[in-house]
Amino acid sequence: MASGAFTWADVVAHPSMAVKSATQSLLVAALGAFGPLSNPSLTMPLPNMLRGQRKAILSLCPCLYNQVDERPSPRAIVHFCEITLAERINSANVHDAFKVQHPGLLPPFAFPPAQQPGKNGGAIMELLCSEVLTNENIPDMQRDGEDWPIWNMPGHVLLNEGKMQSLKAFGDILIPCGPTNLVISVKSEAARERLLYSSNAIEGIGFGFFKQPEEFWTASRMNLYKRMGFSAIYIPDETHSAVMAGIVKRKAEEHAVNINGTPLYRPLSIFGADMRRVVGKSSLLL
Repeated sequence: MASGAFTWADVVAHPSMAVKSATQSLLVAALGAFGPLSNPSLTMPLPNMLRGQRKAILSLCPCLYNQVDERPSPRAIVHFCEITLAERINSANVHDAFKVQHPGLLPPFAFPPAQQPGKNGGAIMELLCSEVLTNENIPDMQRDGEDWPIWNMPGHVLLNEGKMQSLKAFGDILIPCGPTNLVISVKSEAARERLLYSSNAIEGIGFGFFKQPEEFWTASRMNLYKRMGFSAIYIPDETHSAVMAGIVKRKAEEHAVNINGTPLYRPLSIFGADMRRVVGKSSLLL
């Protein structure tokens, strides 16, 4: 993405690497074997380093998963999606990013990881949503030494990381605002009952790459979503158009509004703008 460190020396000197000054030059020289990304990927072993240093360098330089034969992290997959799109992931292109990492959809990775991500689909979906928020100027809050979030505004909190994992049952991402925080439940292509019950009667937001409009357009399903506490559900723009056409066909428009009297179903392309409008303010603006 042309926005990282200029040299391996910059990487090795990063505080999270914790490499002693006397050995930095040796590690820099060994890392020189890693060149441009390739397709298909060509793998080689990482230089000898401590376990914590291996973890740090793969976090700092996720592109290395193209050349290292290890299972990529969910964050690395998101980065490979960005490389393929050649732009940061935002509300307008997040569905395209989803397609990149989906093994059955196009386009494929421009530069694939050497290994498939395995059973990390849920974490990848959550981080795609998180990346949208970050690039919409609502960044992921950093964590302190005890793994609690450092509350900075505007910002969002991942409920599946650090000490906040104890709240995972409520959802995936928290957006601070009043009178109650918004909790985003992230799903993949199917809503089913998993989305319906994920709001837990708090103020919830649905976010997913849903492809079945019939899951959303009945009056009974819309009433259930509102009863379970959803203020908005964001779906791909194409699916959203089909959902709204189905609602009109069934003359169910009066059910397609939330507690604030505004649309219950919304296209993914406006997700970031909506979250910017309410973060740190009031969910009544949603």
